[in-house]
Amino acid sequence: MKSRDLGLISLAFILLQFKLSGQTVEPSSNVLKNNLQLEIETLYSVEKESSMKTTSWNVPNVLIRFGLSKNVELQLHTPFTKERCFINQELTSNIFKFNEVEFGVSFNLWKQNKFIPEAAIMARMVAPTINSNSFGIGNIVSLNFSNVITSTLSFNYNIGTTTSVDKNTTGFYVLNVGYEPNSKIHFFIENASGFTFNNIESNCLGTGFGVNITNKWAVDFSMAKSLKNNMFYTGAILTWVINTKKTS
Repeated sequence: MKSRDLGLISLAFILLQFKLSGQTVEPSSNVLKNNLQLEIETLYSVEKESSMKTTSWNVPNVLIRFGLSKNVELQLHTPFTKERCFINQELTSNIFKFNEVEFGVSFNLWKQNKFIPEAAIMARMVAPTINSNSFGIGNIVSLNFSNVITSTLSFNYNIGTTTSVDKNTTGFYVLNVGYEPNSKIHFFIENASGFTFNNIESNCLGTGFGVNITNKWAVDFSMAKSLKNNMFYTGAILTWVINTKKTS
């Protein structure tokens, strides 16, 4: 199994209304037909501004992918967040959040042909939970590309938009360079940014590595720093792939 790279700044995504959920650059091809892929993430972030410090811990943050056919993947994303706010080192709030759930689908578009990248399109509906004060429906739409440069080097990138349940729309991009010296380990460096027509909302630079433990299990670690605010992130993702149609 070749695991998706983990990055603290990618899709599902950046600290906008889009939220920080730590999934990295979205893949340009879907999981195999009848495969169920579980991505279980823990993500910790720290933001400092003047005398205020806010910490955020996502546990568990779960993304479920299922290969419905050769070219179609279904997705379910459930982001949980625990936020703690300190002022002058004194705890002022401690909040657990589960405000949204995402239902999505991804379609393979075409394979790489020389300089033309492999491509897929992903769309998710963002729905508020009973714990949310919002009643609207948001969405995430992303075009996902990948160019294999050599047998060990790849360039992966996403571009898309996200609309929150409060109907705030932003654009985003993710640029990712991956290096895989062998089938067991991979490394990456990644830049992700969220923007409107008038402003850059977020801009992060991250790096990390992953290990394929078996053909069913992988673990990824990463860290990232905001280039716009005084923020730092670190986290890990455990990936488990299950073949639902495997015969004994």
